Amino acid sequence: MLIALSAVITITIVQLIYLKMGSDLALEKPLFILTFLVTAGVVGVAAGAVNYRLNQNLSRLTRGLEAIADGDFSVRLDPSKAGPMSSTYEDFNKMGKELQSIQTLREDFINNSSHEFKTPITAVQGFAELLQEPDLTEEDRRQYTQIILNESTRLASLADSALLLTHLEAQQVIPDQAPYALDEQIKQCAILLSGQWERKHIAFSAELEEASFVGNQEVMRHVWLTLLNNAIKYTPEGGEITVTLTVSAGEIAVRVSDTGIGMDEETQRHVFDKYYQGPAGKKGQGLGLGLAIVHRIVELCGGSIEVHSVADQGSTFTVRLPEGAEKGPSCP
Repeated sequence: MLIALSAVITITIVQLIYLKMGSDLALEKPLFILTFLVTAGVVGVAAGAVNYRLNQNLSRLTRGLEAIADGDFSVRLDPSKAGPMSSTYEDFNKMGKELQSIQTLREDFINNSSHEFKTPITAVQGFAELLQEPDLTEEDRRQYTQIILNESTRLASLADSALLLTHLEAQQVIPDQAPYALDEQIKQCAILLSGQWERKHIAFSAELEEASFVGNQEVMRHVWLTLLNNAIKYTPEGGEITVTLTVSAGEIAVRVSDTGIGMDEETQRHVFDKYYQGPAGKKGQGLGLGLAIVHRIVELCGGSIEVHSVADQGSTFTVRLPEGAEKGPSCP
């Protein structure tokens, strides 16, 4: 292809020279021949240089693909040295980054979850062995059976949450986006949990402006249920929970406030970390994944979440999202 291109360029240049000099080339024949030879030589050298650079670029790409195939996902190519193949190099780097991310997530999931799964599994095993004792009283048997049931339920919840978080962290774009009324969704989530806050005699109030949002309703539902459920869980009987939704300058702000146990500064710094549990969580009230999942979902939406809390006074979680079509492109 390069030889053919060189020939076309050469012929074109010669034709231009011919037209420039006119039909009578008798006196200019030596100049014409010299011009032809010089032009052909220059084009040939240029074609050879292009061919050499193309071979170099292909060689780099081939070596990179071989490294990826061998499991080295850290290899990257320099698009600035690729010439016409710069977009191919950029696509290669994106592929390597995604594969490296998946590998990291897999290792992270194994390292972190193995410890978290160990506790309930050990409890189930230990109390199951105790049930084998022949001289157990009926009361002890019921107690051990209940512990096994609680720990197995906790284990199932932990598995579901860990898989959901791993899935979300591996994604950059979540499909099935559609516009819907965000205020109505939050209202429905509050109604769904109303039995819980009514049993604790918690005063619940909501002020929700109308807001249209583009996203995956099922995934966003997880955000509001988690924040509301946490507020109910950590608010004592007779407390208060307030939910507000405001819209200004193309931004939606949702605040979930409670008069619960609150958090110290150390807990606030790590509350969105995976598997982190504050003092309340360590008492068996949490898995350490709920807020990490919420944080990742909001992040995919191009939004943000923050917490302000005072120990023994309560907490306020604020979620900020882009309104309507101005959302982030990767929002679920």
